[in-house]
Amino acid sequence: MKIYDQMKQVLEGREGDIITAGDLKRELQLMHGTNPSSVIPSDFCYNRFNNGITFTKHLFVYLTKSTYKYIGEYAKYTGMIFHKSKSTQEEVVIGEWKDGVKTLYPADLQNRDTISPEQIKNLYEEYIRVLRFELQVLSCQPTELRHLIGRIGELYCAMMTDGQLARETNQHGFDVVSQGRLISVKTTAQQSNSFIVFNKNTFEKFDDVFVVQYRDDDFHILYYGSKTPVEDIARTYKNMYEVDLEKLKKLDWGKDYKRMMSTI
Repeated sequence: MKIYDQMKQVLEGREGDIITAGDLKRELQLMHGTNPSSVIPSDFCYNRFNNGITFTKHLFVYLTKSTYKYIGEYAKYTGMIFHKSKSTQEEVVIGEWKDGVKTLYPADLQNRDTISPEQIKNLYEEYIRVLRFELQVLSCQPTELRHLIGRIGELYCAMMTDGQLARETNQHGFDVVSQGRLISVKTTAQQSNSFIVFNKNTFEKFDDVFVVQYRDDDFHILYYGSKTPVEDIARTYKNMYEVDLEKLKKLDWGKDYKRMMSTI
């Protein structure tokens, strides 16, 4: 029996379980006498491509070097396919799955700067699940989860504007690119009597502002439009612009932005 079939036999009925490579190797050795060094779960992952394999047999979702989620054959998996290049040791995206259908990108599109709308939506859903766990199970306050809520705000902006996430976080002063416009996304869980801040040194590096407020278990767009009106109502503190949320909500988005949002 081939190792692939051995793994299916050992893991039968355990779909959804988190499996460690060490436990899997021990189980195969006990049941089939399989050499542990011959068991390479990463060769059979939906979301990870290894050199030298046909990439036609899939059982796991790669989590870490030693942990995998077993989802079985022909799962309706949605997610990106990663590959670690030997030349750079960096992971690149070489394809994606959507509802169990695999697409490998042509070589010139691998590690491309775009993520399909389906994958952005999938990432948004995953981050929302983590947020809900942090809030409801671990009893964290939204204001304690600034990084998590900030990332969700960027994904939300990308979905709402049919845009793309910036590849290098915070380096360029913008977070999303949509229709050639560079957007700075600000997400806050503070109440309306608070303010958001912009770095004056990077304010010239983007075109538009997208501000989201998390309240009442939802994300609300407070403003989406040109940065110019935002700069006009900002006050300066050292090298930062401070913008009151109440003043921001009163700004006119502009007809072009209203038209764009109305089509979504």
